[in-house]
Amino acid sequence: MLDRRTFVLGCALAAGFGSGDAGAIAADAPILSLRGPQGEVLSEQSLASLDTLPQSKFKTSTPWHKGVVEFSGTALSAYFEAAHVSPRKIRLVALNDYVVDAEVSDLLAGDALLATRQNGVPLPISDKGPVFLIFPFDARSELQHQSYYSRAVWQLTEIDIVE
Repeated sequence: MLDRRTFVLGCALAAGFGSGDAGAIAADAPILSLRGPQGEVLSEQSLASLDTLPQSKFKTSTPWHKGVVEFSGTALSAYFEAAHVSPRKIRLVALNDYVVDAEVSDLLAGDALLATRQNGVPLPISDKGPVFLIFPFDARSELQHQSYYSRAVWQLTEIDIVE
């Protein structure tokens, strides 16, 4: 079972302390866990396994970046479809223990993306990676609201199904 401490240690070892590419993660290292309502691990995904899912991308500006950035990864809807789950409510958990609960219908309506790349480059832990749940903020004005900004979780490591 993957926990955040094990994840961080594994990523640091995979990156090789002092190797010039600090924050890089081995493609086969687990980076995202999906847990069921009782906390059971339903799946653990690596960058390589996330890359096998249907890929999407969009360009948008964010409150945390200068200018427009291209994000790519798998749509949250495709992730759930591949996992054969249809949750109504989830809890998003980041490496730093930031936690937010969200209605899945809101996330899907906002075209949430599990981004693993920024401008074509894998997201390192040191820059919001390895997984950043992000929305195409520039696409629709209703996405430019605190309710969506608070659910744009970087360093996402766990998705817990609440119901």
